[in-house]
Amino acid sequence: MKTLRDLLDVAIQQEINSQDLYRKGLKVIKDPESQKFLKELVKEEEEHEKMLYNIKETGLYDLDVVVKDDTIFQSGESSHDVQDEPFKEDWTIEEILNLALKREYRANQIFVAASKAAKDTELITLFKNLAEEEVNHHKNIEKKYKIQTGSFGPEI
Repeated sequence: MKTLRDLLDVAIQQEINSQDLYRKGLKVIKDPESQKFLKELVKEEEEHEKMLYNIKETGLYDLDVVVKDDTIFQSGESSHDVQDEPFKEDWTIEEILNLALKREYRANQIFVAASKAAKDTELITLFKNLAEEEVNHHKNIEKKYKIQTGSFGPEI
């Protein structure tokens, strides 16, 4: 049986993987605006990683709670499923943002699952807030993606 502690490990790794993606993107993307955007994403993901690590290490919360719906630990087959495709040095900002959209969606799902599994009110609130932050990241990345690809519709 998987626990909230296990889910935190998954969440921490998700944040690290996202940081890695954005840092690799910084090496290949030369556009100053895109560089700034990726740097902001790295910073936000670093903050999430630190927060999650602190939750795990402080011992203030019961992390041995069983996660009843363990499907979050399995790779699904949705369009937002994150595949471990290797980063390619010739990727465009659009390709990086496309993978970023999938990662942010997955992070949101992890935090929603964590908020459902947690028993401590403070922890539930924290995970719900993190889930909402990932939704906002997703929206910002989607907006940047649409700007890059010229696919904005009537929403602007």
